[in-house]
Amino acid sequence: MAAAQIYDIGKPYNVIAHHAFHSTNNRMHSDGLPQKLGFRGAFVLGVATYGNMTRALVGRFGEEWLGRAVVNVQFLKPVCEGDRLRIETQPIAGREQERAYQVIAYNETMANEVAARMEATTPSPFPAVDPAASLKPNEWEGPVTQRRTWDVVEVNKPYRSLRNTLSIADNEKWKGILEDDLPIYFQGDHPPIHPAHILRQVQLGSTNQYKGDNAVHGSTRAVIHKMLRVGDPVHVLTVPTAKWDKKGNHWVTIYCAVRTGDQVCAEIYHTQIFKLRGTEGLLG
Repeated sequence: MAAAQIYDIGKPYNVIAHHAFHSTNNRMHSDGLPQKLGFRGAFVLGVATYGNMTRALVGRFGEEWLGRAVVNVQFLKPVCEGDRLRIETQPIAGREQERAYQVIAYNETMANEVAARMEATTPSPFPAVDPAASLKPNEWEGPVTQRRTWDVVEVNKPYRSLRNTLSIADNEKWKGILEDDLPIYFQGDHPPIHPAHILRQVQLGSTNQYKGDNAVHGSTRAVIHKMLRVGDPVHVLTVPTAKWDKKGNHWVTIYCAVRTGDQVCAEIYHTQIFKLRGTEGLLG
């Protein structure tokens, strides 16, 4: 067995991008619709690209970074199955007190175009929990049947809540998708949950309310107040905080608070196109 790669600040590393799922309601993650819209293939989840971009920071700081950080990431170009990414992590000069780093994912398969750009900091004072975390979910029972459209997405109206228990199987899944060989996610009885799975909670909360048949992840801001571990029961609140139309694309920002007990451990602001122009007539 090959030795685990060492990831550290200032040392570029390469990863191969993989699809998280081969069956999904979002047809931008499967072949067919992306090509009809002029793209070269199905999109890899932005959450997976983010997960690939965290290795040097986790390799250097471990649980310290996993438990307290503010992350802003922009997904600039599509990443497809099999693309070779080069990840570069560098400190931001003059911002050492807030432990500021820039992480860039270059897609070597696409002539080194910048696929994603991330800034990670630990500012002081640290951001307070957003008042949106106190909103009450609109609970209902039954399977998800309604399609997400412009009319049904109501700003500041929370979705129904999502409850689940984080497990070692979550880490195993992301290890398989990302080929992430950092041992921290499997050490001890209650290792930290992979950061990709933390961001994934907002998507799980959204699909617990509506079916989305086409969407593209644009950017994410994540505020991590406390590290989540294997075995933690979590309560996920999801609420759209803004929506807008830009050149025929329907955009939304969704706020997500991930709690364990009474404490908000992670806040995620997820911005995406939830209907792409040109999809009319292409979706059956």
